[in-house]
Amino acid sequence: MKKKFLIMATVTVLIGGACFLWVKQSDTLPPQKYSTAPGEKLSVVATFYPLQNFAEMVGGDAVHVVSIVPAGTEPHEYEPTPQDILQAYQADVFLLNGAGVDAWAEKIRPELEKRGVKVVEMATFVTPLSNAQENNAPDPHFWLDPVLAQDEIRAIRDALSARDSAREEVYTHNADTALVALAALDTEYRTGLAVCTLRTIVTTHDAFAYLAERYGLKTLSLAGLSPEAEPSPRVLAEMAVTVRQEGIEYIFFETLVSPKVAETLAQETGVKTSVFNPLEGLTDAERQAGENYFTIMRQNLTHLRIALKCQP
Repeated sequence: MKKKFLIMATVTVLIGGACFLWVKQSDTLPPQKYSTAPGEKLSVVATFYPLQNFAEMVGGDAVHVVSIVPAGTEPHEYEPTPQDILQAYQADVFLLNGAGVDAWAEKIRPELEKRGVKVVEMATFVTPLSNAQENNAPDPHFWLDPVLAQDEIRAIRDALSARDSAREEVYTHNADTALVALAALDTEYRTGLAVCTLRTIVTTHDAFAYLAERYGLKTLSLAGLSPEAEPSPRVLAEMAVTVRQEGIEYIFFETLVSPKVAETLAQETGVKTSVFNPLEGLTDAERQAGENYFTIMRQNLTHLRIALKCQP
């Protein structure tokens, strides 16, 4: 018990406002492994759902993957527990998104790398878009673009192979399978959104810029990058005018956040609401139903085609 207490004490995190502090005596933690014994699963820790799902695709049965952000929890404002930080310190591979959605993970990255943890930050493999509503802050939602998601799969493949070279062939095979599936998903989106009466989608949370840019759509959002942001009455009024002028028929809201704002605008303009899932985290019900990145992305495509009045 005493040893367990000392280990936990070294990773105690004090989170207050924008501050994130952790104890510096990381040398008292259990030694970090630098190789995986034959038959032993690689330990992979991801900050939130899409990275977890991508790691499961690539790693298969050869890895044990956990997500720091719990099921059904929105990751933008998540505050990790001491146990979360301990998991990260003891991982073989640590996956984070970057670009602000998991800022706490960006802060502990140097310490993890000092301990020999293989850290992969996905934002370093793409060119982030900037968000005008957030003073040109980088947009972190690139996993919603099936083409950019392929870059993430390759990065995970390379990280797992670097840490566990004995199973490089397994990781390469699994990654190739995922890449083919993502390419097929990209084709479905290109075909499904090729001929549509409308090209503009209105959302509450500005999470779909990458997907919109990829498939020639225009997005208008009521709030910025944070799904918890509340639009001002002026923004709501201006958006209502736009909805009427452009003949918008649906306002999109997300899972994991309240639909209240979308419903307010829909009632004001006499249109409907629809769900667009940003895949920031699946609910327990979705997990139990066997949903994953691909099934949710196809649901999103179905909802988009209805809202934009696309041809078969």
